[in-house]
Formats: sequence, C-alpha cells, structure tokens
Amino acid sequence: MIWHDVLIVGRGIAGNTLALTLLEQGARIKVVDNPNSKCSSRIAAGIFNPFTGKRTVKTWLADDLFPFLLDFYSRIEKKTGMEILHQRPIYRPFLSNEDYNDWVARSTEEDYSSFVNPNPNHAKFSPWIHNPTGGLECKQSGYIDTMAYLNAGENILKTHQALVEEAFLYADLNIIQDGVSWKGSNFRYVIFCEGVYGMKNPFFPNFPLAPNKGEILSVSIPEYPLTEIISKGVFLVQKKASEFVLGSTYRWSFEHEEPEERGAEELLLKLHKWFKAPVKQLKLVAGIRPATRDRRPLLGFLDNNPAVLIFNGLGTKGVSLAPFWANHLCQFILHQKDLDSEVDIRRFYVN
Repeated sequence: MIWHDVLIVGRGIAGNTLALTLLEQGARIKVVDNPNSKCSSRIAAGIFNPFTGKRTVKTWLADDLFPFLLDFYSRIEKKTGMEILHQRPIYRPFLSNEDYNDWVARSTEEDYSSFVNPNPNHAKFSPWIHNPTGGLECKQSGYIDTMAYLNAGENILKTHQALVEEAFLYADLNIIQDGVSWKGSNFRYVIFCEGVYGMKNPFFPNFPLAPNKGEILSVSIPEYPLTEIISKGVFLVQKKASEFVLGSTYRWSFEHEEPEERGAEELLLKLHKWFKAPVKQLKLVAGIRPATRDRRPLLGFLDNNPAVLIFNGLGTKGVSLAPFWANHLCQFILHQKDLDSEVDIRRFYVN
C-alpha cells in the first residue's frame, strides 16, 4: 500500500499555497481539485495591504505576514518564470482634516515606519484624486495575479504528479489506523481547503464560516497615468493598460452567487467620492469569500479525528494570510509544533 504524507482537498489560494509549501518542505502530497467548481480565488483582486478598515489601522500580524508573503511569492515566480507578485504603493487620500488628524494621532502610538513612505508626492495625485489634506502612502503592498498564481501552482503540481483533477466525494475517504485512505492510497493526514464548500463537509459539523459575497468591477479610464493602487472605501488597481479593477462590495446577506447591478452602483458611488475622472463600466463579477465570525483563519482538527484537518476561513485577506499560516500548519503536522490558539478551529467547538 502506498503511503503519502498529506491529501489536500481544494485548490483555491489556501489549498494552492498549502500544497506548494508542503512540497518545499519535502512532503509527499496529492491534491484533489475539481476544475469546474466555482472558486472566488480565481476572480479575486489579490490586494495585499498592511492597513485595514475605515480608521486605517495596521492589519493583524502585519509585521510577520508581509515580509513572509513577499518572500514566498517571489520564490514561486523564480521557480516558474511567471509574473505573479506586483509590488505597488497604496495611496489612501485624506478627505478631511478629521482624516488627517486621526492618522497623525494614531501614528504616534505605534511604529509604522516599515509600512509608510514618509514623504509621498501628494501633488501628483491631485489632478485625479481629491486629497485636500494629503494622504498616506503604504509600502510592502501591491497585488497578486491570482490566476497566474493558481496556474503556476498547477504546473508545479503536475510536474510532481501530485494533482488529481476531479470532484472529491466524501464517501471515498476512510479513516484508518494512523491516517486516512482514499482511492487505494493511504495518507497520514487529509487537509480540507474547500472555501465556502467546507460548510457541507461532514467531518466538521456546524462549520463556523460566515460567508461574505464580494463584487468587483472592471473599468476603463483612458489616459490615467498613475500606477499606484488607490484605496479609500474602495480600491482602484490597474491590471492592464487603461483597464482597472474597482472593488469591492461586502455582503453578509445574499440570495445567490451572481453579481448584481446594485454592486456596480455602490462601487462607482464610493469611487466618485474621491476620484475626479469619468470611468467606463466594463464587467462586474462576484465571488463568495470564506470569512469567519472572528475574522481569523481556521486551522487544525477536531479531537475525534486528528488525521482530518482544515485550512480555511482566510476571508478577504487570502493572499496575505495564506503563506504564513500554510507554513504554520506545515510546522504543526510535520514537526509537531504547537498550533496557535487564535487560529485553532477547536475554539468554535468548546463546550
């Protein structure tokens, strides 16, 4: 009987990153992925931003996450020759004195120097963007070309003969001594990386996801010269010449997965609070993000099945969170390192 270390189910940003991390650490893996399933990772804008929220606070674990993700995606680029990592400043305009004063007060409380350009050129933004009191220019930011990243992962996995492209059936998985079996092979662990599909996983009842629907709109802006990402309520990022991605909406209550015209209206309304030029609407797309109630990822196993694990719940920050926490999970299963209690799925199953 053939033994492998890990069977991975699902290959969005979470599954792809976990698979590549395990391969880098010498693990023997198989990845099962249905290429016909809808996956929010394939349409994600892929923004990584060290600041978050209306009040522009540093994102959770930014000092650890961002150097780690830059190194990880750079390595994948070198291995495959594919352009994946796009490092770009993110400019957040201040629309009022209150905006400016709030940032100044907060920036004196903590060292933000590794993530902030101390002398941004506000004047170059002014012809296009309302920034009456300047703005904040972030470093260690940009976007991941998620389709290129997933394609790079597919190429690497196929080179290792580690990718099985088919729908996964839970009935084909059996719990055995020291692991699981699936279609004639044994594995020490199975790790489910199914995104919102994890809500139907029988091994994790009452799955603690809080799905969030997001829409992004592609727009055309002729002769717009700025390459920086602009973020204020919504983000604007250039992906092709004169073509930009505007995002995103956040809907905690929704009836279907399809994009809605009100999503485009909402995005354009927020954009024109600070953007001066006209834009042409091109295409609206939507995806369902696997968010959690406490906005922390889901890692680990339930006590009754230590060989059946989860890597999910990355929410809106998948490209930022995935490399660091994939490595953390690898250290847990391959080297018996402790699992951080903040991300342990058992926090939702305590009696």
